[in-house]
Amino acid sequence: MKSPYVLLRNLLMFGFVFILITLTNAGTRYKDIVFPSATITRNIQFGSNLAINGTTTSLYLDFFEPAGDTLKLRPLVIFIHGGSLISGNKGELETFCTDFAKRGFVAASIDYRLGIENPKGVKTILEALLRGVQDAKAAVRFFRSKADDYKIDTSKIFLEGSSAGSMIALHYAYLNQDEIPPDVDQAKWGDIEGTTGNSGFSSSIKGIINYCGAIIDPTWINENVPVGNFHGLLDPVVPPIDGISTDFGIRMYGGVTVSRIATQLGIYNQGAFFPQMAHGGNEDSLRLFSSNFLYTLLVLSASTPQDFTSFDLSEKSIKVLRYDTYTFTTTALDKSGNRIILPASMIEYSCDSRIGTIESSGVFTPTDHADSGYVYAKLNNVTVSCFVKVYDLKYFVIKPEYAVTDTLKSLQLSIDTYDADSVKLDLAITKFTLTSTDPYIGTIDSTGLFKGKTTGTTNVIAVCSNYRDTCTINVESASGIISFDELESINGWTFTNSNLDSLTVTLVTDQKSIGEASFKIDYKLTYDSQKSPYMIYLNKDIPVYGIPDSIYLDVKSDGRRHKLFYRFTDINSGIFKASGKKYLNDTLKFDKINTPMTTGLVQVSGSSALNYPLTFNRIEIQIAPDQVQGKITSGTIYIDNLRFKYPGSTTDVERKSSLPEMFRLEQNYPNPFNPRTNINYSIPDYAFVTLKIFNVLGEEVGVLINEYKNPGDYSLSFDASSLTSGVYIYSLETGALSINRKMLLIK
Repeated sequence: MKSPYVLLRNLLMFGFVFILITLTNAGTRYKDIVFPSATITRNIQFGSNLAINGTTTSLYLDFFEPAGDTLKLRPLVIFIHGGSLISGNKGELETFCTDFAKRGFVAASIDYRLGIENPKGVKTILEALLRGVQDAKAAVRFFRSKADDYKIDTSKIFLEGSSAGSMIALHYAYLNQDEIPPDVDQAKWGDIEGTTGNSGFSSSIKGIINYCGAIIDPTWINENVPVGNFHGLLDPVVPPIDGISTDFGIRMYGGVTVSRIATQLGIYNQGAFFPQMAHGGNEDSLRLFSSNFLYTLLVLSASTPQDFTSFDLSEKSIKVLRYDTYTFTTTALDKSGNRIILPASMIEYSCDSRIGTIESSGVFTPTDHADSGYVYAKLNNVTVSCFVKVYDLKYFVIKPEYAVTDTLKSLQLSIDTYDADSVKLDLAITKFTLTSTDPYIGTIDSTGLFKGKTTGTTNVIAVCSNYRDTCTINVESASGIISFDELESINGWTFTNSNLDSLTVTLVTDQKSIGEASFKIDYKLTYDSQKSPYMIYLNKDIPVYGIPDSIYLDVKSDGRRHKLFYRFTDINSGIFKASGKKYLNDTLKFDKINTPMTTGLVQVSGSSALNYPLTFNRIEIQIAPDQVQGKITSGTIYIDNLRFKYPGSTTDVERKSSLPEMFRLEQNYPNPFNPRTNINYSIPDYAFVTLKIFNVLGEEVGVLINEYKNPGDYSLSFDASSLTSGVYIYSLETGALSINRKMLLIK
């Protein structure tokens, strides 16, 4: 039976090559399933060590072997579960272990010590990884000490991890004792070998499989440990190339980068990278990839170059953009008739000099002009070739052309590249030189990740040879809660509906949550089971400042279980919808309805991902009618104080009872604001105090304090209803001392 799979091998960042390998022999041990079942021995203790809570914890493993197997020396695969280093258990990988046992391996799924100390950062995460590495090493040593009992070939021990487990496997393979940063508390946790148990035996391994894992420092990849990398290119949890992990909050380097560096260093590796895959998943393909990768390592460890036949390059004809690089691979049939990927160290590479150069690793670098020729590979006096056409690009476009971000959320840029026939090319963004014209406002890294540093506007310029393009990024930093529209006027609003008999929206002053008025919504409908839903739309296009994390609306209702939605459009005219977190059914008071935005926006239309800035389009209220055919439902809903909440909002804290030691003026909050904000200041001595507001021209527009004050901490609320939008300076003075700060009013 044929067992095909497609291996997407990355040997330079995003230099993907699809290789179709067909394994023709049925029933090959380690590659195919050759045993009907597995025998499982559970909860074998392999060590103990100090846990994060200060107690000593025992560590256990489950052992899997082929049922009825008589072989006395079998390769071992140790599996390490995921769970962000804080959760998970060895039972999660039982399916994988069983599958490998049925292929002829013996397998084990192990415990390791969980937990990350506070504060969470590189130091404490690396200490958690160190504990995991120590425990995995203890498991390897355990099996070496019990090799005869478990019938293990101690020269063929491999690790496979999942997510955090793969992080442990990567650091196991590549982190050396002398590379451990000095702030890691080895006095408490021990060195890299650890004290979990089974000392006196080697902890060396012959290869690892990295499933959605990453390494903290790519310069640690310097040991000749083969690695198979399996990663989704949409993974936000553990970045496939490099970036900030959403789980760990630190920069990490994933499978794509690990493969690229391994190739550069001549470390045998294979990679399967999936454009539409996020974190995890695709487990059937993973099992196939893993078993074939380990099978290849086993074959290579027992073979000489003369053992391989039907040698060939994986590609016969390719096009390479002259700004890119390409990594060639070769395959051959082993003694069992299975085609495997050969290590570059076996191959003698060369190429026609007019088209570029090729390294011993198989990495081809094109010449600086368009041309064509051949790349050659030689094994056992057999030479094969691939026709290579070096071509040029025509233009590229950096995207988005304009975007908004803040100082907390990173913005990922992309570049679309086209050839002379306007065909879109697959050229990695790392091939471009990226520059921020104002690094004080924000910085851009080689992967196109922009990080805002302070409020302002900068351009990002992308350059490739003689070509360039520019985009504009506006950094809008806000914190706290900002009133978006206090609903004090119906000017600019329009009101529409779907399936209602009547709808009236008026401004009233007898019901309100803040200010002087609110919107009163009177509706009436006749229920018809053929009509749905019954909707009220309050429409007004308003630009949204920055990147709010949620939107709030105060609602007093008629007791029915109405639903609240909002509609926004982004800069690319994509339509997004957000849903309120509870029903609008409070009849006694105005209820604060929270609607998440950073995690709650759902795309309704549009072909591209969300790109800020947003425009607010409308409030949507879905009426909950009496569902009786022909029955009339009517009621009244009041809404007030539409506002946004931004990350890093200030919360009330208890003031110190002692007198302040410093003259201090704090940043107002919220900022930006509309129309109210809070200003806190401290006076260490009795003094005449003035607190004044100025516009950017230096003109005084308001006086908040103009009197003697006793020493103490003070807080006041400033109402800017009478001022226009813009930047203002508030200035605190006590004779010889003065402090100025800026604030932004947005209406």
